[in-house]
Amino acid sequence: MTRVAEIEAHIASMVELREIVGAMRSLATMRVQRTQQMLPGIRGYAEAMARGIGAALLLMPEPTARRATERGRRSLVLFTSEHGFVSGFNERLLDAATAALDRRDRLFILGTRGLVAAEERGLATAWTYPMATRPEAVAETSRRLTAQLYRGIAAGDIRRVEVMFARQGQSREMTIERRWIFPVDLAGFAPARLRLPPLHNIPAERLLEKLIADYVFSLLTEAAVESLASENAARFSAMQSAHDNITDRLEGLRREASQARQDQITTELLDLVTGAEAQTSWRRGDDGRAQSTSSSTLSSRTC
Repeated sequence: MTRVAEIEAHIASMVELREIVGAMRSLATMRVQRTQQMLPGIRGYAEAMARGIGAALLLMPEPTARRATERGRRSLVLFTSEHGFVSGFNERLLDAATAALDRRDRLFILGTRGLVAAEERGLATAWTYPMATRPEAVAETSRRLTAQLYRGIAAGDIRRVEVMFARQGQSREMTIERRWIFPVDLAGFAPARLRLPPLHNIPAERLLEKLIADYVFSLLTEAAVESLASENAARFSAMQSAHDNITDRLEGLRREASQARQDQITTELLDLVTGAEAQTSWRRGDDGRAQSTSSSTLSSRTC
């Protein structure tokens, strides 16, 4: 294969790679937009549950509105990525989690990539589950997580729950957030005693329990959606950098291919000129020999 053919084959493969990177970048952008569109609805639902908890507290004795100051074994839920190409997304989360964890704490990890990175660091995990890779799958992931947490709470293995996740700011800078999820600080929902208690057809304790469960679910879902948005923002940045690097490389290869073609044309022209000169020289030499032979024959006949 000639030098030009080799460079053109390399250019073709780089073009295909750029198309793949461009598709991944577009998909990441679409998912960032979709998750950001979901957040207002999730936050609105959480606010509605918070208002419901405040109203349900009117049905409860005053001591119920306690502050969440319980001590005990803590479970930290870490939201990481399921797939790669996210630059230092998981590493930053694990750095923050490592600094926050106590030796008695239990680590819950959502995301296979984060789990692999945690195992490489020697971190023990109490439970893990694949992270949602698209916005529509977040609700199912949150349900699995909520069910696992409540099983631990019911068994007495979990006394406190915190979540840690990445959040993308308006300046596109990723920050790590840490939130207290359980037990819910009921003192923060205590309404003014002048309000009338709501009408209800189930026991007040059961009503409050269900409202708190839905509120916790909405907080976990919000954390998962924030994490998914930040993950795809990190993937977009990584794919944008890769796209720029490939474009620069393609420009260099095209210049190299152009130079190689010029060199090839020059070489072919030189070969043609050299061949023509050689043929002309040969013909001149052959004519000289022919003329010498004719003169010798003529002289011999004359004699």
